[in-house]
Amino acid sequence: MKNVMLPRYTIGVHALDEFEQVCLAYGKKIALIYGEKAYNASKDIIFERLGSLEIVQTMCYGQEATYENVTKIVDNENIKVADVLIGIGGGKCLDTVKLAADQLNKPVITIATIASTCAAVTRISIMYHDDGSFYNIAHLKCAPIHCFIPTSVIANAPIKYLWAGIGDTMAKHVESTFSAKNDVLDYTSELGITIGKMCFEPVIQHGLQALIDANKHEVSDDLEEIIQNILISTGSVSLLVNPDYNSALAHALFYGLTVREHIEKNHLHGEVVSYGTLVQLMMDQQMDLLKKAYHFHKKIGLPVCLADLELCVQDPLNDVLEMTEKNQELKHVPYPVTQDKIRKAMEDLERYTG
Repeated sequence: MKNVMLPRYTIGVHALDEFEQVCLAYGKKIALIYGEKAYNASKDIIFERLGSLEIVQTMCYGQEATYENVTKIVDNENIKVADVLIGIGGGKCLDTVKLAADQLNKPVITIATIASTCAAVTRISIMYHDDGSFYNIAHLKCAPIHCFIPTSVIANAPIKYLWAGIGDTMAKHVESTFSAKNDVLDYTSELGITIGKMCFEPVIQHGLQALIDANKHEVSDDLEEIIQNILISTGSVSLLVNPDYNSALAHALFYGLTVREHIEKNHLHGEVVSYGTLVQLMMDQQMDLLKKAYHFHKKIGLPVCLADLELCVQDPLNDVLEMTEKNQELKHVPYPVTQDKIRKAMEDLERYTG
């Protein structure tokens, strides 16, 4: 038996008008768990729409998606009596809240205040150590029951998150098709990988204008298109495909790079993943896609070389490559992805000009 989940979401300037109605389907008592900046940006809108809902706890999730922060939520006595947990923020906040809700066997509703990853709709949580280095991926029993996407909040968020989200989104198509290359696909995996096409060409088509509009804090058709591709198209792929197809080298290299302290401090997830996308395309010699992605990266300022991540080609990167090679995202790929192959692709990319 297969239990298929797809994202249920409400998007728009007035998306939160339905907040009370959606929550009441699961109960009146809610706990708001948030990132500090996200809460400050959205709390007025949320409080105006509480209606008959009762807040039993408000709580900042912390600063990092760690098991320690999950435990703090799970052990909170007020949260234990909540009917539904409300996660408010970006990926690390939402992944923390999702895992806590999973352990408490409670439903979770997400409010996406930035568009940087698909965490608001997926049934996995990416977990880290306190120092920001990658720890593991927790697989959850359920995805969020609803995602609210208030576009006016996202349009007023720092532009860097949307920019990084574009990079993360393009990786989904490249990685899923690579991981599934030699397999006979079942219906849901084929559907997911087909949806994944929305994560590449439409992003190139609408991405630049969306960034221009968001920089002016304008909610436009291009911005809504990109937000939905970042959150919903990518999230749908994650929910539909065999878990083996969810990622490949682009994300494995990101997790490997987190062993370098400055990566987590100075660079965003999707920004680093976007570099890994180019490395993977180079390694697999998908030169048509590489050319498209490379020129788009150059156009909007996503990284195209090691220097863009404060690294240099003379650095042997042994620690990074070792962590990348053994990362779980490379367990199911069409051929062995070795440290030597990754290193050669990175060196080839240094010389590439499109």
